[in-house]
Amino acid sequence: MSVIFSDKIVLNDKISSGYIHIKDGLIEKITDSLDTDNQEKEFIDMSGKYILPGLVNIHSEHIYRENILKANSMFPIEKIFREVEMRYASSGVTTLYHSVPLIHGRHQDDFKTGPMLTKKIKELSKTRTLIDHKTHMEFQLGYLDSMEKLKELLESGNLDYISYLGYCRSDEERYREVYYMDYVQRSMGLDDETCIRMVERVRELRSESNLEELAYMLKYAHYKGMKVASAELNSIKKLEFLEKNGINIIEFPLDMETIGFARNTGKKVLADTLSLSKGRNSLLEIDMLEALRQGYIDILSTDIRAYDLLMYTFVISKEIGLPKAAQLVTKNPAEALDLNDRGEIKEGMRADIIAVELLDDVPVVTMTMSNGKISYKTEY
Repeated sequence: MSVIFSDKIVLNDKISSGYIHIKDGLIEKITDSLDTDNQEKEFIDMSGKYILPGLVNIHSEHIYRENILKANSMFPIEKIFREVEMRYASSGVTTLYHSVPLIHGRHQDDFKTGPMLTKKIKELSKTRTLIDHKTHMEFQLGYLDSMEKLKELLESGNLDYISYLGYCRSDEERYREVYYMDYVQRSMGLDDETCIRMVERVRELRSESNLEELAYMLKYAHYKGMKVASAELNSIKKLEFLEKNGINIIEFPLDMETIGFARNTGKKVLADTLSLSKGRNSLLEIDMLEALRQGYIDILSTDIRAYDLLMYTFVISKEIGLPKAAQLVTKNPAEALDLNDRGEIKEGMRADIIAVELLDDVPVVTMTMSNGKISYKTEY
């Protein structure tokens, strides 16, 4: 049993002073003063430091990217797992979703290594860990192997969350498109622009023919109690199930149309911290930082820059306040993925708690507590 004191406890609607009582990995209660019966409790004084819920990062390809680096080819996955874990624990993340792509072409053996990596992460998550590790699979349509592997993973219990990334053309389909375009031009005498439109329509029809298969797979995922994300707005709109129930989170929006759709259908919007610094460009039609200020973004994640999640929380807090900014990386992602036991400093919740000190206006994590146990601590 332990008690944490701070004069800067970040709650949902305010910052207050108090004592957080922790027992059996949970927040037992929050009081204004110490009880007389505290002889057996460890007292942790965090005066002057902000106490926030542990951060929930629902999209990180960090382990996947480290695993395919040649510099790590001589090391076991356990080394990469522990190294990444320490980075996030020291950055205040207490729940981390490891994103693994099941996509042909990004890596030669994705259909093999992706599922193997996911299984290994799941196995390691059941050992002694500093934080709570979960798995996230990104997949595309267009390859029979990917659907079979995804179903295997759903049945195995090795996944916690999935994302649909759209339709991927095979090398054979690309060849057929070039052959078809050449044939049409020679036999019908059409100009390049018309032929390109015809090929695009064929490509669109081929993608739509896979939507029923996608709906079936996502229904199965929901049956398994799993949330689903996607950035493929066109696909979502073409099938009633996907629009109403199949997709829960809209990832990485590029324009206001996508954000408007998410708001009208009650879906959460996820943005990566890196996009906040890009402004408008050839891909982004909106300024993501401004969209966040306007309340259009519900969740922030960080892919490989672990510390950015906390840093942006405090940067944004200067405009919308720390309680509201903190919800982007705690309460909101937890609610979006049905993690109803975390994301807030409240009685009955998991004791996932971080202490943050501002040094030269830079937030620094001085303590991370996961499930009531201190997993990281430092002093300046």
